[in-house]
Amino acid sequence: MIENDKLKHLDLKYVFSEKWQSDNDVPYVIKTHLLDSYYCLPTRPDMAFTFLWKCINNAYTEIFIQKNPTSIKQLSDSKSLDALIDAVMTNLNTYINDETTIKDVIEKYIKNMPEKLTRFVANFILKNYVIEKKYYDDSQKSAGIANKYISSSYNTFKSQFKIIHNAITATYGEAYYKITDPVISGNTIQLNISNENEEKSHAIIRSLGNKLKELLVNRSVTIQDSGNENTLILSLSNDKDYINFILRNFLYAIRNNTVHGKIASRLNSHTKNKDSYSSSTYVYLLGYMFLSIALYELDYLNASDLSVNIENLEKNIPNI
Repeated sequence: MIENDKLKHLDLKYVFSEKWQSDNDVPYVIKTHLLDSYYCLPTRPDMAFTFLWKCINNAYTEIFIQKNPTSIKQLSDSKSLDALIDAVMTNLNTYINDETTIKDVIEKYIKNMPEKLTRFVANFILKNYVIEKKYYDDSQKSAGIANKYISSSYNTFKSQFKIIHNAITATYGEAYYKITDPVISGNTIQLNISNENEEKSHAIIRSLGNKLKELLVNRSVTIQDSGNENTLILSLSNDKDYINFILRNFLYAIRNNTVHGKIASRLNSHTKNKDSYSSSTYVYLLGYMFLSIALYELDYLNASDLSVNIENLEKNIPNI
């Protein structure tokens, strides 16, 4: 276990608004799940995020319905997430105080994204790519690597960010594929990375994680293929791609992998450490920020109420 006295527990300033003159002014369903979320704090921000996502889900569904009052045939997470992204885009240049916009706050959060989180995304991209490659390679189909083992998060990344996906898989993906031999063992996939390639696999994931962080902070990054012969540039050319990348490949991917039991409980796994707690804290705060933006879009909050996100980041994430 991680000793509690060695951790800096999450010190959350709750979002609140002068619009909430009575209990009935607070969105009811969101309030109930938010209370469940708070109950898990400060010691289990990973569990708290699961309840927080229920609030986010409710909020982006309401946004989608408001934007499409007569044309909805069926609700879907994908379309509702698109509605949330559009709502964030609409409000990017809104000032929450005299000098800070919503866009400024988001960028401040992204600049402080922990390495553990970018490595998580790098890992699911690379792992799923080698599974997919072996399954779709005609010479390897007999190996029996089934498409059902490829995660929905990877399929979303591949479809939403095709150019970035293709560049990463042509470079890091191919390098990773060369040191793996995926096979089905029971009901799971074993990558069969040899002991001599173990450190190389970690180095590939770390390097890609660093490149993803650079991509988010600078909106572009240069990578090279496995032979260092061709230079490829990844870019998030506009704000919408930027917001989409954050929401789908980080927050929504973590939500999917956690809720569907794809990964071990972060703070109960055998690899947990203080970085695990810090990254879980960050994920919670990032989700909390996007929930507050959604509540502003729904007119439950004033713009000035979003300033709690700055204080939460500064109090809880080191090296701000």
